Amino acid sequence: MSLADDKRSVFTTIGAYTSFNGQNKLPRVGELYPSINNKKDVVPYLLDLLKTVAGSEALKKLMGDMITKLVVNSEATIKTALKNQFTQFNSGDNLPTNFKTNGIDLPVKNIDINGKFKLSPTSDSGQLLYNNITPNFDKIAHDAISSEGTSISFAGMNMDIKYSESSDSFNIKPPAGINTSIGEYFNNYIDKAEIINKNEFVTNIMDSIYGVLSKKNNKTPAQILEELKVEQLLEQVINGDDSFVILPKDFDSLLQRADELSNGIINYDMGCGLMAASLSFDSLNALINTISGSTDSFLVSNAIDATIDQSTTGNTQTTAENKETIKDGFFQRLIKIFTVQLLRAATTAPQIRALLAIMSFFQNNGTVLIGNAVDDMKKFKTLIKCMANEIIKMIAEFIFNLVVSYLLVLLSPIIKKILKEKINQFVKIIKSLTSVNKVIGSG
Repeated sequence: MSLADDKRSVFTTIGAYTSFNGQNKLPRVGELYPSINNKKDVVPYLLDLLKTVAGSEALKKLMGDMITKLVVNSEATIKTALKNQFTQFNSGDNLPTNFKTNGIDLPVKNIDINGKFKLSPTSDSGQLLYNNITPNFDKIAHDAISSEGTSISFAGMNMDIKYSESSDSFNIKPPAGINTSIGEYFNNYIDKAEIINKNEFVTNIMDSIYGVLSKKNNKTPAQILEELKVEQLLEQVINGDDSFVILPKDFDSLLQRADELSNGIINYDMGCGLMAASLSFDSLNALINTISGSTDSFLVSNAIDATIDQSTTGNTQTTAENKETIKDGFFQRLIKIFTVQLLRAATTAPQIRALLAIMSFFQNNGTVLIGNAVDDMKKFKTLIKCMANEIIKMIAEFIFNLVVSYLLVLLSPIIKKILKEKINQFVKIIKSLTSVNKVIGSG
């Protein structure tokens, strides 16, 4: 039996159990679920299973669980995986003298590929993207830009950052007097880094859907296109394509999407034809404020659900019949973007790009090999592939456990019913063998 047949058999079995429980019969899965024939990416298959076992509400709950639970728990897993990738042949060597004395120079555009540092942390957009409470790389880097020519110390990550306006570049070097090995330096850097800022993470997910910040901050289609190229390549790696080449048909789609994102009105095919969706900055801001710091997955999922409703209000294609299909489409898209954004935070965020630059400096006799982000991805393909595998495994396990919990709910009444039938059969057999009925009748 082929893998596709095995997958189809699982759906068929679930359909039989659902029917046994007196619920609606399962649709013809061969037509509705392309994940059956997808051999590379397990996540879409698990999502189809989840929807089949528990319905559309399960996708909504999953999104809330991922934001309130998985994001928090992913930090340690990602850091462990990063440490493995930055364990180099020269990890035991002392930090090079020229790094400690002169540091490395990095053009801002080469590490801040989404233009975050152009925004003030206190601006409307900046408050959604920066962590202004605890020290972190992005905030320190922006402080360095604001204090041009002054070295800003980030003791936690063992670095001093100085910005030069004339070259629009950072100089990064360790603080004076540091005495550590390359491996210890990397491990400390990763330990002290904030990989996931939840507010920024959710903002980036929603912005990827609606282009709210892209429009508000007047990003050009060309700027957005460069960001989309990075996300497209990360998504391809997640789907098992490590060619790091964007096909012409995909490139044309990116061009169209970049133009739509710059205008803040996106057209999506959610199974009911193309429909336009847009979200105001006030609505995005309200969503982030609602879920900020929340550990209540139902509150988070309901807030996102309400935001989706706001974004499609007035759309003539949103009818009672197709509303569920549209919602399913949005939540599945959000979950896919969640995976891409998690991989982006672990591989192409500014602090990771800076770390890659430092590593290349150590490995190439003082030469920094960081340039255009898209070109660099092939250069660091091993790291990206390994981090993608870790993230896919983490997300798949999370969804799998949720599917199992719903399966237990589905199977519990079936098991009880079968056991009751079996017990009744045994009781009848025992009664017939012991003539219990006769004894009771003669009493």
